[in-house]
Amino acid sequence: MLFVICFILAWIPLRLFYPVKVIGKKNLPKKKGYVLTCNHFTNMDPVLLDVYLNKKIRFLAKKELFENKFVGFFLKRFGGFPVDREKPGVSSFKFALEVLKKNKILGIFPEGTRNKNIEEEGLMQLKNGAIVFASKGESQIVPVVIYKKPKVFRRNYILIGEPIDVVGEDKRRLTREEQELNVQNLVRAMSQLREDMDAKLAQKKKKKMEKKVG
Repeated sequence: MLFVICFILAWIPLRLFYPVKVIGKKNLPKKKGYVLTCNHFTNMDPVLLDVYLNKKIRFLAKKELFENKFVGFFLKRFGGFPVDREKPGVSSFKFALEVLKKNKILGIFPEGTRNKNIEEEGLMQLKNGAIVFASKGESQIVPVVIYKKPKVFRRNYILIGEPIDVVGEDKRRLTREEQELNVQNLVRAMSQLREDMDAKLAQKKKKKMEKKVG
């Protein structure tokens, strides 16, 4: 019930001030749990994804965010779970696997922190946490990209790619090399989403200019 109330409270201002178009929503699995990976611009990103994907995503979030009681309250209602990034405990691992076991959505920001330097494009180095959770939870990974840093009244896009299967000789016990291979597959998938959107918008702009000149 609290989730529904918080969802409604967040839905109104986000829809009003942060217009977003979701592309590729059909790629989200409907019957199985999965690991949703997304690039990370602001602390608002988890709520933005919940609202625009219309899903309750269980996010692993840095524990510092929960130190503010107001922010922590909303994060917990939206499925957030505090994690010590320096010393992630067993509890976070158990939480992640339990989410996937129950066929829910586990949200991960594989960059590990907010991207403060590359505002409009590119990914920081991805960590392997999403790969490990998907491997142990026998789940697929769904790559998602927030196209630009959210800004008031600026049209933005959330891009959703096709699910990725973890690859390895034993998918539940990946070697270090196999983990790195899967990380690179994820980097390519997320980067491709952005490149395709760049091309689409460039083509749209070109047609608009041609129409204006003609």
